[in-house]
Amino acid sequence: MIARAGRPSVHALALAGVSILLLGAAAVFPLDAPPLSVLWCPFRAATGWPCPGCGCTRAFHFAVRGELGLAISHSPLGTVLALACAAHVLWTALRLAGLPYAPALEITRQTRWVAGSALAANWLFVALWGAP
Repeated sequence: MIARAGRPSVHALALAGVSILLLGAAAVFPLDAPPLSVLWCPFRAATGWPCPGCGCTRAFHFAVRGELGLAISHSPLGTVLALACAAHVLWTALRLAGLPYAPALEITRQTRWVAGSALAANWLFVALWGAP
């Protein structure tokens, strides 16, 4: 559904700023040197299983470099999140430039179920087939 929208809200601007920082860090920092190489997953250390977010750092790293196959192999959901961050930054910039409309998104019970199911499916993928 398309709805009229004015300037982006403070929340949209903050999310765009965080997205720029995440994508920028993924583009600049190498995976095999600090600070990213010192990150570890306490859930994996305690259980031996990956957490639902495991692989997202690597997925962002490869997604910003255009290596979507490698990104998906580490975390499909992380790849989608990286692409969503880039899309949100672009959309917010267009709205700041005066784009007169934006999609009206509503968080419903169904949306929450889809998000939870996507997280569970991503965790199963990473746990069973994902790259280490």
